Amino acid sequence: MGFAVPATQVTIMFGLMAVGWVAFTLRWIRDDALKGMTNLLLYLVSPAVILLAFQRPFDAGRLRTIGVVFLIDLVVFAITIGIARVAMNARLVRDPATRTALRFGTVYTNAGFIGIPLTQAVLGQDGVFYAVTFIAAFTVFVWTHGMALFGAGGEPGLRRLRRVLLNPGIVSIVLALVLYVTGVHIPSPVSDVIGYLSSMNTPLSMIVVGINLAAFSLRSVFSDRLAWYGTAVRNVVVPAVFVVLLWFVPIDPVARMAILISASAPVGAMIVIFSVRHDADPRFATRLLCLSTLFSVLTLPLALMAAGRLW
Repeated sequence: MGFAVPATQVTIMFGLMAVGWVAFTLRWIRDDALKGMTNLLLYLVSPAVILLAFQRPFDAGRLRTIGVVFLIDLVVFAITIGIARVAMNARLVRDPATRTALRFGTVYTNAGFIGIPLTQAVLGQDGVFYAVTFIAAFTVFVWTHGMALFGAGGEPGLRRLRRVLLNPGIVSIVLALVLYVTGVHIPSPVSDVIGYLSSMNTPLSMIVVGINLAAFSLRSVFSDRLAWYGTAVRNVVVPAVFVVLLWFVPIDPVARMAILISASAPVGAMIVIFSVRHDADPRFATRLLCLSTLFSVLTLPLALMAAGRLW
């Protein structure tokens, strides 16, 4: 895969982010609207993308590949957690709260709002078919390991399990798999509604990201040394590791590239949500999110180009 295709898609996505930036700066969109748009993405648009990706004839071989990809995704997270622990150790990052944010940002990417739209644009529905398994693995880890990072590991097991199982992403994946295995196709006009919702995913996701970026001062973002360090690890080191490691994994090339896109996406918005949720200062988390997202316009296409040349 050359540089031009992913670079063009990422540039388009950043153009959509610019729309959100301008809309928020001009006060066309307020904070309450942002919350509503985020809920729309989480509870309707993203599940529609997942359902649509699985609306195809059943293929036992493809289902086995999904299972293999899910196991690979779990290993990807385990390796990334190890990278985060080594790169963000107490000697390099002395402040515990900052170290927590850096580790969380290294492990948990924006695989939903950026990874899936880019996968959709570069690989089509086949790519999304495999990318959603990364979201399943993400959900399992973020509500267990992610919460433990922020000191919430003592939450009762049943409550934590309920958070994982009743997450909109997991519910939609399970429903989509059931429909896929049983060969049930959603009839029109319901399927048409799902299709229209799915088509909103890329523009609405990018506009929401742009609004979040607009709410923060770029001067403070660019002057934060540790945010630069976190961005280098998240955007450069982690993708480079998986460009090499995935080279040795004998699976469907589309599935392999879908994993790489999700693993190479910038810092995920969950870092700010978890910081607020667990009474941590969200300012550094927001700076890290902004810087990583801005520089993904260069680092994401480079990762895909490197994989295309190597694989």
